[in-house]
Amino acid sequence: MIPQLYRATLKYDNGKIHLTVHSLNGEQGAKNRIMAAEKCPEKAIISPKHVKIKNPNPIKTAQNETFK
Repeated sequence: MIPQLYRATLKYDNGKIHLTVHSLNGEQGAKNRIMAAEKCPEKAIISPKHVKIKNPNPIKTAQNETFK
C-alpha cells in the first residue's frame, strides 16, 4: 500500500478549518481518520481532495550522485 495525502475542509458551527491527512485506504480512510481525531460526523467534512506526492521515497544511489 502506498500512503496517499488528502486535504479536506472541516466545517464547524463557527467556521471552517483545513486539514491535511495521510491515508492508506483512500478517501474513506482519510474521512475515518479525521472523524476519529476531531470527533465529528461525516457530514462535517467537505471536499476531501487527493494531493499528489511527487516522490514520496527518494532513493539515493551512486547513479544519482555526481562524484568528482
